Amino acid sequence: MSSKDYYSVLGVSRSASADEIKKAYRKLAMQYHPDRNPGDKAAEAQFKLINEAYEVLGDAKKRQVYDTVGPQGFSEGFDPGGFPGGFSGGFGRGSGSFGDIFSEVMDGFFGGMGGSASGGRSQGEHILRQVDLSFEEAALGKEISIKIARWESCAPCSGNGSKNGKSVTVCSTCRGTGLIRVQQGFFIVQRTCNACGGEGRVISEICPACSGKGRISVDRTITRSIPAGVTTGMRVRISGEGHAGLQGGPAGDLYLDISVRPHPVFVREGDDLVVEKNLTLTQAIFGTTLEIPTLGAGYPLKVDPGTQPGTVRRIRGKGIANPATKGIGDLVVRLGVEIPTRLTREQREILERYAEVSGDAPAAGSSPDGGLFSKVKSIFD
Repeated sequence: MSSKDYYSVLGVSRSASADEIKKAYRKLAMQYHPDRNPGDKAAEAQFKLINEAYEVLGDAKKRQVYDTVGPQGFSEGFDPGGFPGGFSGGFGRGSGSFGDIFSEVMDGFFGGMGGSASGGRSQGEHILRQVDLSFEEAALGKEISIKIARWESCAPCSGNGSKNGKSVTVCSTCRGTGLIRVQQGFFIVQRTCNACGGEGRVISEICPACSGKGRISVDRTITRSIPAGVTTGMRVRISGEGHAGLQGGPAGDLYLDISVRPHPVFVREGDDLVVEKNLTLTQAIFGTTLEIPTLGAGYPLKVDPGTQPGTVRRIRGKGIANPATKGIGDLVVRLGVEIPTRLTREQREILERYAEVSGDAPAAGSSPDGGLFSKVKSIFD
């Protein structure tokens, strides 16, 4: 075993993470592999040293021994806490083909997709449906029933795809992986196994109910409760109500995309329920009690004398539930003042008298200044 610094061999620091060590190994192994350097003895020697270093640093226990006692911890006959016979013999990675290393590199780039089998157990597909709700249904919650067509496990073959659930053998061509490796010039690529169609198995007697698919199409009605407080754009997940998995794999999920119709009275702002209410001129001046609509019973709101247009009143806990936090928003009442568009002569005389007493009436020959008198006068202009 070489006494060289394995960290230097891989070009990493002693504090390097496992991922950094693996990434460095892959890069160097690709560079110095004998398949890419035919007849180059120096590259071959360096390739062996790279594999030697990674065999130690790529294993957490071996790396700990190396960091403690150095390369001598792996000399002939040394047994560092459960590694019998040391590691003076050959290394598995040293004898690997370039195609093996290339596949490992591709796995790192694409999250393992390049080397994963297409056959075997796999989760069923998800189902997505649109659900249209009224404002009240979305705010208060509602139990809905939705019809879907989905793949379900075939009962006669228990999802196996073979007659009576038997007569299934592992594909001898791909050895159950569903994939085969094919060399194309310098590279080795993976393809779906033609012998089994990527299933990784061969069925001698196909189930007549599902034609060997292991799944049959079934129409179902799913009934579930939509939680209170959902809003347009939310997606509700119903676990396990999607398509059945393949070869006994778990079922997919059913997703419901929520769409909420607008309301003629209410507006939603976050978890708050917003209502706009107009007061008459006398109600704004003298005060009153208004019946404010809510999602339940009406709420009596006391309005103080002299309430100004644009006044906002907030009633705690009378808004909409939040399905995530379980909190409840407020009822927000925005008050306006409705100016009459028509007045009787008596009403006008009273308001003109009020304007004179309050000093709001314009002087003779002057222009209206926008006060109460001018607003009333403009009704008749």
